[in-house]
Amino acid sequence: MTREELIATLKSLLWENDETKIIVFINSAIAYINWYTFQNYSLNDLNLIPYDIFMVIIELVKDKYHERIWVESERLSDYSITYTTKDLSNDAKILLDRYRIIYVN
Repeated sequence: MTREELIATLKSLLWENDETKIIVFINSAIAYINWYTFQNYSLNDLNLIPYDIFMVIIELVKDKYHERIWVESERLSDYSITYTTKDLSNDAKILLDRYRIIYVN
């Protein structure tokens, strides 16, 4: 999926014409996925993102657009952010778990 296809898909699903707003939501979703999976996906390099992850991005953007925010806590000094997974569907969790990197000492 190209950047333009992803943005167009979300614009049509959400009936939202503000592309900047959609991009902010996509970047937030990608940040969430990176936090959850310990990956380094980016909107600027979509060819590295598996198709499964695109489906989760679409779900997350739809949730965030409809005010189901997934930020649990933020701290400003030495910036830190913690996300919650309680609103994420089981299907999305299963998909993301396939791409999760587990570090072993």
